[in-house]
Amino acid sequence: MKSGMGSAEASMLTLQEAADMVGCHYQTLYRRVRKGDIPALVAGGSYRIRREDLDAWLEHRDQRSGAVPDRGQRDWPAQADRLFSHLITGDTDAARQQVDRLLDGGVSMAEFCDSLFAPILFRIGDLWRRGEITIGDEHRASRTVEALLERVLAARPKPGPRLGTVVVAAPRGDRHSLPGQMVASGLRADGFVVHHLGADLPGQEIADLATRERADLVALSCATGERDGLVEAVDAVTAAGFPILIGGAGIGGAEAIELGAARYGGSVAEAQQAARAIVRERAAG
Repeated sequence: MKSGMGSAEASMLTLQEAADMVGCHYQTLYRRVRKGDIPALVAGGSYRIRREDLDAWLEHRDQRSGAVPDRGQRDWPAQADRLFSHLITGDTDAARQQVDRLLDGGVSMAEFCDSLFAPILFRIGDLWRRGEITIGDEHRASRTVEALLERVLAARPKPGPRLGTVVVAAPRGDRHSLPGQMVASGLRADGFVVHHLGADLPGQEIADLATRERADLVALSCATGERDGLVEAVDAVTAAGFPILIGGAGIGGAEAIELGAARYGGSVAEAQQAARAIVRERAAG
């Protein structure tokens, strides 16, 4: 621990200011400082934290909690082929056993979604569009993935301090609920309180619920090329004063920002990082 303020006073934060940015109680940061996890200076008997030191600690914590997944040497294509086979044949027991083995191996929620579930669902959807499987096959696989998501979430260690509150929805005209559920699951696993509204929601309904729940941000899932409902939702949520995170296979980053998003999340891992950044920027602003 070092004494004195130095020359970077403008970038110094009190423990309370730093806690507000992180979304935790100041005693939590106090304990981290006392343990030496976060470098701090002492001025007038009070701790001060440099903004860059706080950001470095947050980045390290994100990596450890799975917000930045480490895929290591795991053969994800082989894992996806195996789970795809279980889903397409309706072997839910084998699917659960495979997921449990991956959980035992320390796989994060972001890895499950980005490296396993999302590629498989895209593959299944493509097969249905080409008429190679039935709508019943597709729905059965989707319901199984929903159950597996719940299984993974229930098995994850309890996250640390609450990071913020997020409303997740797919706007009017987008009837794909699973992409939003994966984002919601990823944010819950990361320590956010999440209100997942599902798909095909009018923009004003999304904004109204965000207001009632005092949300920190709204995450909009976009899995289609339809834009009327998305634009309607962005307008309503922006008018209500909430920053927006947009992501999904139906939109790219440049278009999302142009439409009014504060951040873009092209994957669950990116959505976790973007949501954290929005909350920190909101607290600092």
